Amino acid sequence: MKPQPQPQPQPQPRSVVVTVLVFTGFGVVCGIAGAAVLWWFASQPFDFYTAGYQPLDFASARIDAPSPYGYMAALVLGGGVLGALVGALVHCVGWSLARRAPE
Repeated sequence: MKPQPQPQPQPQPRSVVVTVLVFTGFGVVCGIAGAAVLWWFASQPFDFYTAGYQPLDFASARIDAPSPYGYMAALVLGGGVLGALVGALVHCVGWSLARRAPE
């Protein structure tokens, strides 16, 4: 007599909290990376050169720039919020797609 094959356990969905937290963490990390690039770019000197054919004194002027810290905070927080939204979407849509996948 042949042994009966054991039934395969059905995959269980991950909890919403785990999925949302993973994607939120990924969004925050991406936001921190974007904020670091913005901070580096904003720290570079930016001069506006007035074009001329003859070299003149004061041919360049320093341009004032707004503080990048508000934009950096928006990048980090916005990345986290966007990650949470994507995590919720992936949890809802992704699990329903996995259940309908052919075996």
